[in-house]
Amino acid sequence: MSKLHTLALKYGAITAINLQNQLAYIWDAFHRAFFIVVVMFIFTQLWTAVFQAQGVAVINGLTLANTIWYFLVAEMIEMGKFRHDLTISEEVKDGSIAYTLVRPYNYLAYHFFNGLGETVVKMGILFVAGSLVCYYYAGPPTAQLSHLPAVFFSLILAILLDFCFLSMIGLLAFVTEDTGSFRLIYQKLIFILGGLLIPIDFLPDWLQTIARALPFAAITYAPAKLFVAFSWAEFGQLLTGQLVWLVLAGGLLYAQYRWAARRLLVNGG
Repeated sequence: MSKLHTLALKYGAITAINLQNQLAYIWDAFHRAFFIVVVMFIFTQLWTAVFQAQGVAVINGLTLANTIWYFLVAEMIEMGKFRHDLTISEEVKDGSIAYTLVRPYNYLAYHFFNGLGETVVKMGILFVAGSLVCYYYAGPPTAQLSHLPAVFFSLILAILLDFCFLSMIGLLAFVTEDTGSFRLIYQKLIFILGGLLIPIDFLPDWLQTIARALPFAAITYAPAKLFVAFSWAEFGQLLTGQLVWLVLAGGLLYAQYRWAARRLLVNGG
């Protein structure tokens, strides 16, 4: 059995166990379904009023139906992500990270694959529940089946990129005891420059340029935009941005993790 196959089985088992745990208590996750229904109803009424006030059917390439489905995917990504940075921060503060680091798996890989099982359930519930509202007000999505694999790949990259940033925030507990302020700043940047509260296409041109150059758009905007208005040209552009930022963020996270591990050893765990 190859080492790669062994690793796949190990981390696949971690994901499967967490997925089973989430399914065992699936009713606990249905409050998110109610929340997404309320959120999508509010966004639907808001953007319907905006399009009617503008007296147009299309704003910067997005129809009202596109905009409604865009917000569903964007909210699904934000509400469905796993908050492992809180766990990392607590493990650093209470010292239990000294024990988890010596376990027979990579510390960061464990958090990713453990959270992946949670995300699959949460995003699935959010999308299904939100789709009921979207379908009622906007009809079926315009996404073609042939484009969905590319959209799904973009979503995976978005989850990985978000994982890198949240991991770096969690590991900042080695430097500052409270990481809540960093988490709050990151969240607000996602809201504004990531396209969560308003599609980047609707921002002023100068702000669009800034937002598209930053990594936050690669986390929320990219998968949502590709789902509602896919084009291979835009897919290539957004994919390039995601991969560049993933390499940069992954490199920074690796360096930070190595520094944190050395610091822990120097201080005697």
